[in-house]
Amino acid sequence: MRHKECAPELRGAVRLPAGRLKAVGGWLQGAGVLLLAASFGGAWWQPKEFFHSWLFSFFFFFSLCAGALFWVLLHYVTNAGWGVLLRRQVENLATLFPWVAFLFLPILWDVFWGHHLYEWTSPALARDPALHAKSAYLNLPFFTIRAVFFFVFWIAAAWFFWNGSCSQDGDGDPWHTVRMQKLSYGLLVIYGACMTFAAIDWLMGLDFRWGSTIWGGYIFVGAAGASLALWILILLWLRGRGYLPQMTEEHLHLLGRLLFAFTALWAYFAFSQYMLIWYGNIPEETYFFIRRNMGSWNGFAIGLVVGRFFVPFLLLLPQGTKRNPKTLALAAGWVVLMQAAELYWLVLPGVFANGVSVGVLEFSIWAGMGCLLAGAFLRRLVSCEIFPRRDPRLQESLDVIG
Repeated sequence: MRHKECAPELRGAVRLPAGRLKAVGGWLQGAGVLLLAASFGGAWWQPKEFFHSWLFSFFFFFSLCAGALFWVLLHYVTNAGWGVLLRRQVENLATLFPWVAFLFLPILWDVFWGHHLYEWTSPALARDPALHAKSAYLNLPFFTIRAVFFFVFWIAAAWFFWNGSCSQDGDGDPWHTVRMQKLSYGLLVIYGACMTFAAIDWLMGLDFRWGSTIWGGYIFVGAAGASLALWILILLWLRGRGYLPQMTEEHLHLLGRLLFAFTALWAYFAFSQYMLIWYGNIPEETYFFIRRNMGSWNGFAIGLVVGRFFVPFLLLLPQGTKRNPKTLALAAGWVVLMQAAELYWLVLPGVFANGVSVGVLEFSIWAGMGCLLAGAFLRRLVSCEIFPRRDPRLQESLDVIG
């Protein structure tokens, strides 16, 4: 049986060579710092475009880390055994939250002093009746307190699970698994609340007069699906380099089924939100979609529906696609790309009202954050073993045979 063949390989620590990957990570982070530093010129020349581009890029990478933490929590809540072999990589992704918190600082600066992102922060609107009705929630001190709480929770939760899992690699104590499972139930509830209110604060807050009762679920499903796709890409990259040979086609099939399910779930939330607003036909609600269907945004929105749902849905529908590393990687890469496109559609119409526009500023900020976080991930990757070698349920994961 496969797990018996692999058993000798699992007796010692399995790590990636640190020297080269640390160097690559350092170079990537250096490139990211340079790109972001160069982009800061846009804060003076085109401040509104700069801060909207920053929010778009920030939320894209935030969604990948937030989704990763969800998959870690879900693993323990469901007591899943099949994914133990694969779990370490989402644990590594979730530990990037300190970097994400650092990237939030320019947004916080704009909330207090710039007022380019969120109209409700402008002193000129202090007496607006619509804002006054929401002032108990939309005020600067409470906004800041919420943001600090979100990041403290995410950073602490991600570190707790990563540290417990890595500590178990050393001492093999099953109590680490028991403790993390016991705490995961309550932490998942707090996670859901934080994710919902973060989506409301940072994205819905761009149009404070508009509201949606399923906004939190809509944003969460997109984040969970995109982080799952990134998780798949990381696992396939490691497998292609000769690591994780124990990962079978059945593991790929299970991951592909989850990606398929979250693709369909995203369509459910997106359609439900659109249908209810269209049916109600209330001006305070419909302008959200009207604004995002002006000019070339209309074609972009139609392409988003096709690309975000129909393409991955049809690609992942056959069983063979989910078992084939190449086609699964294609589907996963496409979902990550569509997550970026969707967030661009949500954020950038606040700057480019008449149509889609992608300039140097949008690309440099996105690439800068990507390099910075990719470098941090590589350095985290080589700091621990690539799978939880002494988890008590590892054998169950190895027994998943295609």
